[in-house]
Amino acid sequence: MNPLLVGGIAFGAALLGAMSGGSTSLITTPAWMALGAPFPTAVAADKLAATLWTASASRSYLRGLPVDRALLAGMSLTGLVGAAIGAVVATSVDERLLRRTAGALILAAILWSLRRARPPASPGPAMGRGLAAALALPLGLYEGLLGSGNAVFTSLLLQRARHWDLIRALGHYYALAAVWCGLAAAIYFARGAFDWGLAIPATVGALIGATVGARLGRLGGSRVVRPLFVAAGVFLSLRLLLGS
Repeated sequence: MNPLLVGGIAFGAALLGAMSGGSTSLITTPAWMALGAPFPTAVAADKLAATLWTASASRSYLRGLPVDRALLAGMSLTGLVGAAIGAVVATSVDERLLRRTAGALILAAILWSLRRARPPASPGPAMGRGLAAALALPLGLYEGLLGSGNAVFTSLLLQRARHWDLIRALGHYYALAAVWCGLAAAIYFARGAFDWGLAIPATVGALIGATVGARLGRLGGSRVVRPLFVAAGVFLSLRLLLGS
């Protein structure tokens, strides 16, 4: 594989993904497969790249904002259990069925977030950290299995449950994703699915692209990120539903 081509694809995908909260793997995984990588190897490269670029994006989005470290700790731990299970069983799941199911759920979540319901007089109490940690188990499992659109699920959950804006929610999701993807990448590596000739340029390109994209998104704020977030979610869901 041409490392410049791989790095360029990863750069563009992570640039757009970090700005919008959209999926990079929806672009990169098919690209690596088109270049000759088997599906597990393509996913493994994306998990390694995501481990680093999501950490960089989280730092950019959360700069100057309060970080709920207790929430991150609880969700990280339970999500790790799910990520481990997802990475182990990924090769035994019908990928097409998984993608279509994920596409339907993502589209439903996006449409629900756009509804024009009357805002309540009081937002009510925030979700407890224990319940949030419990919900991280299926989120982590999905991250280990596929991961496409998990930013949509997790950030919408954090916005509604913790009363955060999109910028803060995305920053916390990216911190969680760095942990979950790191474990998933290690499991793929242990199972012999790594091709370093693909993984290294993909990681370098994604890290640079995400660093630039997250800074642009942070500067633009929710006014810029939210339309991109919605557009990326709709595109992602339709691509998953209609793709082969």
